[in-house]
Amino acid sequence: MIAPPLTTMQRRTLWQVGIAFMFLASLLTALYIQQSEHLHRVVADKIKLHALLSAQSTALQVAAVFNKYFDNLVYVGNFLLPQNAGVQAPDTRTLEQVQILRAQYPDIMAINLQNSSGDRILWSTLPQSSRPTELANDFTPLPSHPNRLIGKLHYAQRMHAQVITMRYRVHDAGSTHLFFSVGSPINIMSLDALTIPPNYNLFLLDAQHVPFAFFRQGRLSLSGPSLQSFPPDNQVHEPVSGYPWTIAAGWPSSLVEQAWWDEEKKPLLNDIGTVLGLLGIGAFTLFLLAREMRLRNRQEEILIDERDHQKKLAIHDALTGLPNRDGLRLVFDQALARSDRQEQLLAVGFLDLDDFKPVNDTYGHAAGDDLLQEMARRLRNAVRRTDTIARLGGDEFILLLEGLRNVDELDQVLARLQAAIAQPFYIHGEVVSIRASLGLTLYPFDEGDADLLLRHADQAMYTAKTRPGRESGSWVQLYHPDIGNVSMGDEILRRDFLRSLASGAVTLRYQPLVAMATDRVAGLEALTRWHREGQEVSPERFLSALGVRERQALGRFVLQTGLRQLAQWREAGLDLFLSINVTPEELDSPGFADTVFGILAAYPGIPPESLVLEVLEIGEILEQGVALEHLQRLRGTGVKIALDDVGSAYASLLRLKNLPIDEIKIDQGFIRELSNKPQDLIFVESLVSLGLAMGVLITVEGVETEAHIALLREMKIDYLQGYAIARPLEAEAVADFVRTFVLGAGDADTPMLALYQHLGWVRAAAESAMNHEGYEHTELADCPITTWLHTHAAELSEVEALLAEHETVHALGRKILQVRQSGTREELHRLLGQLHEHSHRFQEGLGRAVKIMRDNASA
Repeated sequence: MIAPPLTTMQRRTLWQVGIAFMFLASLLTALYIQQSEHLHRVVADKIKLHALLSAQSTALQVAAVFNKYFDNLVYVGNFLLPQNAGVQAPDTRTLEQVQILRAQYPDIMAINLQNSSGDRILWSTLPQSSRPTELANDFTPLPSHPNRLIGKLHYAQRMHAQVITMRYRVHDAGSTHLFFSVGSPINIMSLDALTIPPNYNLFLLDAQHVPFAFFRQGRLSLSGPSLQSFPPDNQVHEPVSGYPWTIAAGWPSSLVEQAWWDEEKKPLLNDIGTVLGLLGIGAFTLFLLAREMRLRNRQEEILIDERDHQKKLAIHDALTGLPNRDGLRLVFDQALARSDRQEQLLAVGFLDLDDFKPVNDTYGHAAGDDLLQEMARRLRNAVRRTDTIARLGGDEFILLLEGLRNVDELDQVLARLQAAIAQPFYIHGEVVSIRASLGLTLYPFDEGDADLLLRHADQAMYTAKTRPGRESGSWVQLYHPDIGNVSMGDEILRRDFLRSLASGAVTLRYQPLVAMATDRVAGLEALTRWHREGQEVSPERFLSALGVRERQALGRFVLQTGLRQLAQWREAGLDLFLSINVTPEELDSPGFADTVFGILAAYPGIPPESLVLEVLEIGEILEQGVALEHLQRLRGTGVKIALDDVGSAYASLLRLKNLPIDEIKIDQGFIRELSNKPQDLIFVESLVSLGLAMGVLITVEGVETEAHIALLREMKIDYLQGYAIARPLEAEAVADFVRTFVLGAGDADTPMLALYQHLGWVRAAAESAMNHEGYEHTELADCPITTWLHTHAAELSEVEALLAEHETVHALGRKILQVRQSGTREELHRLLGQLHEHSHRFQEGLGRAVKIMRDNASA
């Protein structure tokens, strides 16, 4: 009976099973080949490791043999002395003491070397030639003992053996001969007693990598096979520690092949049986596994989709689709971390709808749900993609507004939110208006974790909800820990400032800058003052609260008013320059340079070189294209650019060299504290050196005492500014002050000046140690610090310790001068380290004593 033909599905199934069978067979074969290759590599690596261990063991033993000979050499007292010397030498000396004996008794003619067992090794006499004895060129110094030398292998007739001669070289052997050496031949066959593994051919190579001894079957031989007969992969090399020799181990490839086959043939039959058994059931098993895996994958996909759906439901609000409280917690910590990393603000908002309950009461909860869904959609559309909107429940929403550089960006987002909320809602054909209250807190100004920030935003929201004047549009309240009533929406401060600009309540004061070259006033800095509520307010108290519009208006006012006043002074014959502060926001404005050029054009009597614009380096503003273009255009016409508050926490000194500036102004905080902390003088000195290296003008702010003036006269400063010269002046008082003022010499009785002069020679001593150059050392009695300490000894605490430490610094300076002429570089560096340590200790002690003295005087 003929069997029915196979159906198409059956043929396809059989074809798939056949393909799977062939793939399995190929895979098993490939795995077997890979395993065999891996075994071959393992065997080769094991042989190589054993060879390396044999070479290392042999190298250690060879070094030990030769070390024994060197270490056993001793010097005995059989030497010749002049008849009139009258000195009896000790019986035994070590070989290392020969140099000392030769220096004491330069007429010694011969020495006798014996080993520790008393056997004489060598009798050596010094030649009588006037030329020093030269060592043979075929002797090689040992790396770790340069006075120990090893010769080449040669045949010694006296010993009838192949030997290696070792020598010990002794320097400075008297006035006639510069050095002499002692030596001993070592029979190379003494290495035959070494314990050498017999499995490898070992070669003892000299400094030129030429074999001179061989170990075959664990025995020493003076001839053997060529090292080149072994492939590079079948060789290992191990240096003999302390000697210019190398132990090389080599083995034939047949050794690897034999060891591999010995390992391979053991499991071969088992592997063949296993492969045949697996091939017998492979096709059927593979078919079943494939089918089972498809079913399982489908089930897993269903479970994953269900888990993702449940997880989404767990962290999102079912009504609006916004993140709920759990979802908010997942993103809140990440937002805080991004704020810290990017150094930008994070605004945390708590928003509550004011008129939501009447909607539920009037139109029902379904209508209330529709309104909440529409409100969620509007809030999402009003904020940026980087912001987060979450719903805690009811009509309460949380806002995370990230990446804010300033308050103006926050204002823009709040304006869009207010517009979105103010749009009418349509419920059952009726128009319904909804108001909201928003409490905000700003991180990192408000430091805390997510829970604390949410509580603060909640407190601010309730303040906004209860504050009067809600009809005027004041719906936002910023959290403040003290007063809690700083309103961002009212902008009272900003509007008051703009009105004050128009009414003349904002004026300018002018603080003189004195040129050190002439001791006369050379320029003025324009400073803003706001007369508000009976007080004269300086910019640091209101500038941060102003927006971009107000700051730009202030900048234009200062520039116009200052240049108009400068033109009047120049017409009166006063050749002055004017410094004006520029905010980073002005530099970031596209039309800033054109604004400056336009105002300058209105005063043709003022050359551009008489205008100095002082800028602050905040963040990356000075590296942005718009700001750099403004600065370069302004400098191109002659306007000077000064970088203000250099050295403060906001300035990056490493980037100053890349900025287009003409002047740096050292932050006044460094100068003001010098009276109480003279040890900080080193920071001021470093900033001055920075300016000199950049080739720019240097202005020092905060000059408040006569002691400051005396100190800064010693430095290479261009301009001084501070209360010791004058407080900011009204415009009417400037002309008389400029014509009459002359800078005095200052108060020289100050630890600052004395310390500066003291540090001058300390620096010179350090440079002498580093560059090996001479310098003139200031003696202790002539150092200004010595005079000042003795003058004020009664007022200073621990003055004796200060004097002692100061004397130590001077002693080290003198020592450096002496060692520089005849000492080593290591000695100079050691003394330099001690000089810096004691100088720093003295400066710190002086600073503490001066502060206590100032505090006692104030009390």
